[in-house]
Amino acid sequence: MRFFLFLISFYVLIFNQISFANSSVESEIDKADEYFEAKQYIDAFSIYDKLLEEERVFSSKMLLRMAFIQEGQGNYASALYYLNLQYGLTADRGTLNKMSKIAEDHNLLGYQYSDKEYLTSLFNKMKGEIGGVIIFLLIVCLVLMYIRRKEQHSITTLTFAVVVISVFSLWAFNGGMKRELGIVKGSGALLMQGPSAGSKNISNLSSGERLKLIDQDDIWYKVELPNDSEGYVRKGMVFEVK
Repeated sequence: MRFFLFLISFYVLIFNQISFANSSVESEIDKADEYFEAKQYIDAFSIYDKLLEEERVFSSKMLLRMAFIQEGQGNYASALYYLNLQYGLTADRGTLNKMSKIAEDHNLLGYQYSDKEYLTSLFNKMKGEIGGVIIFLLIVCLVLMYIRRKEQHSITTLTFAVVVISVFSLWAFNGGMKRELGIVKGSGALLMQGPSAGSKNISNLSSGERLKLIDQDDIWYKVELPNDSEGYVRKGMVFEVK
């Protein structure tokens, strides 16, 4: 009996801590929203940025507001970063068009439309629903396998279906449907031939240019440019978009 009372007390304590943390975050979001609506954009952005970077809390509306503030200040690389994050959440074509417009205005590469990127964003947006459907299909297949096995019928097709669904799930939910993109933060970013400051400089990268992140080596990202050329960029010079 004491053990069960301990468990109940433990879960109540955890729940209260989570509720307190959530209410604290909601209070900060409300404060930032009030600043934004009052056009006190610097104060609003300061809170939004803290929530994103420290608390890892963000929403579609919050990211759009951060992008709006940064674009208004002429920081289009940061604006593109927040728009990319928002697009990853929503797969919104309006956001895609906005990114393309900013990239076109500033002659930036890497923002060509991609069906793969759209499907990846759509998957991330509907991950919960897709996971529910997969679990349902697996349960149905397993029940049918049990019934057919009991009636001494072949279960080869159902076994194959279970394997295919399981393999897809493992692949998709463990990074197979993940975006690995980087946005150059500011001027002065160099594309190097190797992961070293003493390596050959291939080219200078423009602020806001979008790259594909292939790998990482200590303080360097191995990247691929829109023209398929590869090189290395310092991590500190790139916003990582996932």
